[in-house]
This record gives sequence, C-alpha cells and structure tokens, in this order.
Amino acid sequence: MNKKWFFVVFVAVPGFVVLVSLGVWQIKRLAWKETILENINYNLRAEPSSLPTVLNNKEHNYKMVKVEGSLEPSSIFILTPIKGSGAGFRVISPLKQTDGSKILIERGVIEEQEKNRLKTLGQQRSVTGYLFWPNETDYFTPEPNLNRNIWFSRDLEKMASFLKAKPILVVATENRLDPSIKMQEPTQQIPNNHLQYAVTWFMMSILWFGMSAYFIYKIIVKKKIE
Repeated sequence: MNKKWFFVVFVAVPGFVVLVSLGVWQIKRLAWKETILENINYNLRAEPSSLPTVLNNKEHNYKMVKVEGSLEPSSIFILTPIKGSGAGFRVISPLKQTDGSKILIERGVIEEQEKNRLKTLGQQRSVTGYLFWPNETDYFTPEPNLNRNIWFSRDLEKMASFLKAKPILVVATENRLDPSIKMQEPTQQIPNNHLQYAVTWFMMSILWFGMSAYFIYKIIVKKKIE
C-alpha cells in the first residue's frame, strides 16, 4: 500500500469520523441537558405540595414543597460570595416538624457581620421552597472549621449528621433572611456547554478534512513531478 492510501485509510478517514461522531454525541447531550433543565423549570413553577412520605432524589429533586415547624437554635454557615458586597454566609438551619422529625432549611444568604446576630430558637415557620440534594465537595474542598462554624460547601449528608437531622434539604424561595441579596437561579448551577463543544468538534472535523485533503494533494503533485 502506497503512502497516499495508507494515510487515507488509517489516518484521514478514521480521524474525520471520530471528530464528527464527537460532535453528534454533544448534540445528543445538548438535547438531554435541555430536557433536564425544562423539567427542573417545570417543577419550580408548580404549586408547592406537602413533603412526600417517601423521597427519591431523582424524582423529587427541585420539587416545590411547603413544610411547617419550629427552627432549632443551631445553624450551619457556609461561606459564599455576595456580588458587590464581598463575603457572606449561606444559612442552613434544622426545622423540627410537627411529627418531631427534623429536616434542613436553607434560609438564604446573610452578610458576614450578621452571622453572630442570627437568632432562630423557637421561631415557628411555614417554609416554601424546593427540595435539593447538594454535594458540592471534591478532593480540594477544605474541611469545615467546626470551632468557628464556617463551612466551605454544601454536603447534605455531612450537614444532616452535624445538625442531627434527616438528609432532606428545602431551599426556601420565600421569606429569605435578607431579600435584598439576589440569589442565583437554580438552573444556573447546572452547566450546559454542549453546543459550544459540538461546534468545536465540528470545526475540528472540517479542519481535519482540509488538512487531510491538502496532504493527499501534495502527495499526488509530488508523485507527478517525480
């Protein structure tokens, strides 16, 4: 097999097929992600219901619920940036329901200086929000500073264990601690870059095709000259 056909069969065609296939795969991933985001937005627009007896994080994630109970005095403070203000804290408090069980409520964000002023003992609350199962930790996430009660990410299992509550989190959408602090939309936490990835792969496939065609052309011209 001469050099031209070796390059076409083992380099040019396989490379082009792989790049196009990656682009098509990203288009399929885009459709899958858009379906997920559409379902989340549908759940967030729905009327809140009571907390389901049996919870499933795949079925009930972002489901709007309404719960009632009294806030416990202990809270978790998760360090978070506030746009235009610097550092702040995301506040997670346990809510003791009427049946005696405890779940977690994400009550909103406060500025750093408000941390030591927060009082929650005995506050009766009706909380409207969405169910969420966060785990934002990775290998590089620092362990929480328990002496100062400063956490660096949300980890539902760890937070529930620390506050002696069930691993159930309701993110409040009404009556937040500081309504002036604008919160990020829930779907903004979910990356959706598949269109950019697809365009990148398709552009690379076009470039690959052009380079391969030029290489084959050079081989043919060189052979004619010889």
